Amino acid sequence: MDKVIDIEERIPSMREKRRRKTNKKFLFIIAVFCIALLVLLYFQSPLSKVGEVKIHGAELYDERYYYEKSGIVEGASYWGFETKEVERDLLKLESVSAVSVTRKWLRDIDISVSEWKSVAYMENGGDYRLLLENGTLFPGSRNYPNVPILNHMDNPQLRGKVTKQLMKMDKNVLQMISEIIYTGTEETPDTIIAYMDDGYEVHAILHTFAEKMDYYPDIIAQLGDLEKGIVNMEVGIFFTPYSEVYGKGSINEGEGDEDGEENG
Repeated sequence: MDKVIDIEERIPSMREKRRRKTNKKFLFIIAVFCIALLVLLYFQSPLSKVGEVKIHGAELYDERYYYEKSGIVEGASYWGFETKEVERDLLKLESVSAVSVTRKWLRDIDISVSEWKSVAYMENGGDYRLLLENGTLFPGSRNYPNVPILNHMDNPQLRGKVTKQLMKMDKNVLQMISEIIYTGTEETPDTIIAYMDDGYEVHAILHTFAEKMDYYPDIIAQLGDLEKGIVNMEVGIFFTPYSEVYGKGSINEGEGDEDGEENG
């Protein structure tokens, strides 16, 4: 025979369940209210504002330039911008090859900029602009890199060839070059002359310039204290003293003029 349960016995347990259910709803509402209040307080507090914007890697331009171009303002909303959009905007700048924008706990922003490398200076009407590795002629810089001056290279395609050679070259050798002059003709379209800081003159063919310049330090070391002159790398590698090329008179002329001025 089934047991008959009195309804009055079930009422207390039903009431307890209802009370627990009501308490859970109340606690949920309180939690949502507290979270909303905390979020509201956060966005009204300085914690939700951009603190310091740190710029890393700036050389061609100063840090202030990249700060202004980023569009991020110290004191503005920390969540009021997308980092990817800022990166896209900065990548449009002629000096930037790569960029990373990250939020740092709690309020700071880090902007890491990778700039195109400086390859050479280009002379234009007495003004010097930097030739960057991407072929851009940069109007000026707050720094003065130790790179050669290019002359007679107004043709963009020619500059592109020179840039590739200089980018291949050993950094220490590149820093020894003072000036590169394009001397090509219809018969010999790729000839150049490089004037070195140590007083030597290098005649070369453009497409083998970087490869052969790797031997330059060893060649100069072998010459020792001999008279300076021309290192010809066009076909093979040959050395000719200046006196055999220009004559002894032309080499000593400057010294004679200085002596004359002193005696006068």
